[in-house]
Amino acid sequence: MKITRLIDNKKELLFSGLCSLLSAGLDFSRSFEMLIEEEKDKSTCVLLEKLYASVIRGNSLWWSMEESRVFSPLDSGVMRIGEETGKLPETLSFLSEYYHKKAERGRMIKNAVSYPLIILVTAIMVITFMILVIVPMFEQVYTRMGGELPAITGWIIQVSKRFPVYAATVLFPVSLAALWIYFTKEDENTQKIISRILLKIPVASNLIRKNNQLKFCKLLTLLTASGVPLLQGMKILEGVITFYPYRNSLGGICAALEKGIPFTTGMAMYPHLYNRKLITLLRVGEETNRLFGMLERQGEELAVELEYRFKFLGNILEPVLILLVGAVVALILISMYLPMFKLSGIMA
Repeated sequence: MKITRLIDNKKELLFSGLCSLLSAGLDFSRSFEMLIEEEKDKSTCVLLEKLYASVIRGNSLWWSMEESRVFSPLDSGVMRIGEETGKLPETLSFLSEYYHKKAERGRMIKNAVSYPLIILVTAIMVITFMILVIVPMFEQVYTRMGGELPAITGWIIQVSKRFPVYAATVLFPVSLAALWIYFTKEDENTQKIISRILLKIPVASNLIRKNNQLKFCKLLTLLTASGVPLLQGMKILEGVITFYPYRNSLGGICAALEKGIPFTTGMAMYPHLYNRKLITLLRVGEETNRLFGMLERQGEELAVELEYRFKFLGNILEPVLILLVGAVVALILISMYLPMFKLSGIMA
């Protein structure tokens, strides 16, 4: 049974469990055996057995993880540092904490956008039903009655008749774009195009920047706390931060560090990705030999700010979507009943 990927929650439990066993004084072999014995999921159990067998054959754990192609570059890269420095429990604790915090951020984003998304989907379904079912029913009544319809009523009826064409005009190119992105998502040119579009969307672009800066600060803080040198930590981040502009900037900062250029000077080469406040504060930390503390503080501030922005956006989107749906539904209903009001006035 082959497993292609592990969910973040499963990784957190695995790393946390192995860390607890090693910290309790058990040797690596006994700890891994207990981890396999306690695992209930069959596919994960098979993966752990393969990793253990590879280590027994003399391979390092980080190499076995990399060869499995199940773990991320962050997992195998940090594990390599832990094995080479003799700080395996600390490394496992770092990975467990990373996936725990990643899950917390995911829940925060999910909570912020889930309700507005439900409202949006419901709105689309209601409006589609009204246009495809309710409007044609009124049209049949007015056709039998004869007479001239108000302009807005005629317009809504025309929209109803042409709605399948409008929907296909929108959905067809969107579907093609989605398929193109799915099959070429690993291509660098595709990543460039998508990132360029995303960074030009109002509001969303700012959230994307904040989120990637948060990941940058949090991950570099955790790597530094685990004893990973700055340059090596930056190289590990290249395989973890997947958003193209930031991944590309990490390569440029690494190149600058290798030439002896200060860390924050390398960051300053990308002012469209890292805001001035972040660069300035990290420069102060770098010059006063307190880079770790400054990274940690900025990571916390960015997390609080991002959470506030998501909550604020969610609180704004909910009433806006409700009002928009109400306005569209009211427009359709008024336009459909307007001929009846006129007819009642004439009869009176």
